[in-house]
Amino acid sequence: MIKFFGLLSKKKKVKLQSLVTIYCNALDEVISNGFIEIKDFINNNNNLEDNPNLKEDDIKWFRIIIYLGNLYNLKSHFEEEEVLKLRNSIVEDIFCHLEDNEKILAVENFLQYENYFSELLADLNSEIDAMAFAVFEKYNINQFQGTLFKRKNKPNPIFISEMKNLLKHFIWNWEEYLQKNKLQF
Repeated sequence: MIKFFGLLSKKKKVKLQSLVTIYCNALDEVISNGFIEIKDFINNNNNLEDNPNLKEDDIKWFRIIIYLGNLYNLKSHFEEEEVLKLRNSIVEDIFCHLEDNEKILAVENFLQYENYFSELLADLNSEIDAMAFAVFEKYNINQFQGTLFKRKNKPNPIFISEMKNLLKHFIWNWEEYLQKNKLQF
């Protein structure tokens, strides 16, 4: 009965800002290391007619897409007010290293891309689907497809399925984190 009320909870209490720092650092590391695999997957994909020749510095859009997918994933684990606090703290942390003028411009661009991402989510089933389609569109993959899919302006189903499987590894595992930790808002 005592455990039921949380009196003997073994969860570690974590303050919001501490979580945001850990979260953003972990995502940045996963994005930096994982983009190499995504880039290689796209550049060497057998379902594309030509090589898109993505470069290391093409990570900028990928980073935004991964953060947006993870921000929308918050809704599955937290109440609306908590999501808003988390989201605002995360967006602030993403751009904390920029000077004020650069930060304003970067946040405005991020918000515009967030609107685009919201539109994708309205048409698709999940954050993963929206992330896969965002990668497809942002890197102009359509122009490297075979004639049939290029004409339809739709991703090859095999390509998009494989992309979704890869992108699942870029979503923060809230279930595991919240089993061990209690977030203090």
